Formats: sequence, structure tokens, C-alpha cells
Amino acid sequence: MQTQGQKHIVVIGSYNVGFICNTPRLPVWGETILGSGFSVCDGGKGSNQAVAASKLGGKVSFIGCVGDDEYGKSGVEMLRQAGVNVDDVSVSPTAATGVGFVFLNERGENCIVVDPGANHRLLPEDLETKKSVQSADILVFQLENHIETIRKGMELGKKAGKTIIFNPAPASPGLDDLIGLSTIVTPNESELLILNGLDPSCTPSTEDCEHLSRVLLRKGPEAVIVTRGEKGALLVTADDSVIVPAPRVNVVDTTGAGDSFTGGLAVALSEGSALPDAVRFACYVGAFCVTKEDVIPALPTREEFQTFLLQCAEPNRVF
Repeated sequence: MQTQGQKHIVVIGSYNVGFICNTPRLPVWGETILGSGFSVCDGGKGSNQAVAASKLGGKVSFIGCVGDDEYGKSGVEMLRQAGVNVDDVSVSPTAATGVGFVFLNERGENCIVVDPGANHRLLPEDLETKKSVQSADILVFQLENHIETIRKGMELGKKAGKTIIFNPAPASPGLDDLIGLSTIVTPNESELLILNGLDPSCTPSTEDCEHLSRVLLRKGPEAVIVTRGEKGALLVTADDSVIVPAPRVNVVDTTGAGDSFTGGLAVALSEGSALPDAVRFACYVGAFCVTKEDVIPALPTREEFQTFLLQCAEPNRVF
């Protein structure tokens, strides 16, 4: 439930329709294999994060661009039904709504191929006319829109003194300027490696994560939060490094875990939580998400989240 004085979260990002299939492994080029459990769902990192924050009680607006097609119409309606303000969503008359192809293995792990489509039709100059950019307290970005649009949004936010959360996914090298414009950067382990020009197939230790996070801190953000799956998260600031554990859960589907974390982080900060407490809140939101299939249905309401805390034997923890 939204509270008086709650800060306004604005997510500038992507909406994609997701096509999901279970597969024992990925095919090689020229090969066809049989999958199972095909489904179609709402997705896109920006949209997921906006819905995650709104369902948890945040005051949330979404800025993005969809195609003038049935997928775009249903996506905007889904956001509206989730309580997200969609007044600043644009519609492209020429580009199709973005799509994501999600492949799941028997362990619930995923890999994703995205065609951005209309997401790349949200242009830098568009942000200067979006009212929610001016009214935002917290701006949230990812990397599924045009890079110049993301940079413009961050510059507007930085100039106005807003809190900027940057989820650098899908990651690529050479993002130093965006990292420098951010307040908080939230990579997972592989994204942290990519941002530092390293092989993302490696598994970094906690010490590696802290060292690489401090390299990013030198570029300008106030904090780096490395999400580490079942290991929780590592919060690194100039003065401290804090390991935040995640509760043990039965993992069903990791799709959207990072997005639920980012949405949860934004909500906790919007409610005035200190950063370590906000990271702890976000870890528990991410843990809830991976116990369910698909993304949007797996994102908890605040009531579902409080019930989950009881199931985690955390009866005295109140978020």
C-alpha cells in the first residue's frame, strides 16, 4: 500500500513479450531439439521492475515504447492493472513490440535472446517532454533501450539530483560514462565481470566481487550491489563492504530474479530504508520470485511478501 510522502519511482526501460520454452539443453547451429511447456508472458527488464515495485506498494511510473500491435496493447494494460502509471508510454506506428525468447533448463536456470523492437524507438529527445521524469525521486534504468536514450535520462536525473539506479543488463564493456552518472549500480556476477572487461563464464569469489566493485566505484557511483543468486548480494561502498545473505528456497524459475531485486530495492529506498536494509529487503523479494514460474505472476504483493517472511522463519522482520 502506498504511504503519504512516499517517493516516486520512475522506470525508464523496456517492455517485451516473452516466449518461454523448457529444454534439456540448447541446440547447436543446424540442429532441432524438442522442448516442452511453451508459454507466452509479459516481460522486459524495465516492465518487470516497474511491476515488481508497484505490487510491493511503490508509487511507480513507467516510460517506454511499444508497437502498435496486440502485444503492445496487452502489455500496457498489464502495467495499468498492476498499478503502474503508463501515461508516458509511447506507441511506435512502425516497429513491433519487443520480444524475448527464454529457454529454461531442468534446474530452473535461464538464457534469453531479445529483439528490442519498439524499445529502441524511445528517443533521447522524448524524455525531455515526459512529465514523470521531472516528478521522479528515483530513476531506474537497464540496457534494453537505445544507449543514447539511457544516457540522456541519466543526465537529466543527475542534473536534477535524483537517485539513479542502474541495472547494467544486458551488460557490455565500455559503460563507464553511464556508471559515472549512476547513484547505485546493480550487476550480477557475470555482468560485474563484463563491466570490468573480464570473461563472464568465470565464477568470482567474494573477494573478487569486492575488488571489481571498487573498480566501478572509482568511476563515480555511491554504491555497487552485486547480486549473487542463492548467495544473496554484496553491497560495496567507499567505506564498507557488506555481505547480505538470501534465504534458502526451492528454486523453480530464476527468470526475473534480478528484476524483482531491483524493483524491491527501489521500493525500500522510496520508503526511507537505509541502503543495507534495502538490499536485505530486495534479496528476500528475489528469493520469493524464484519459487514461482514465469515473471509477472511470481512478483509478490506486500501481503504475499510478509507471508513469505513468516515461512522463512523471520516473524520479527518487518519491511
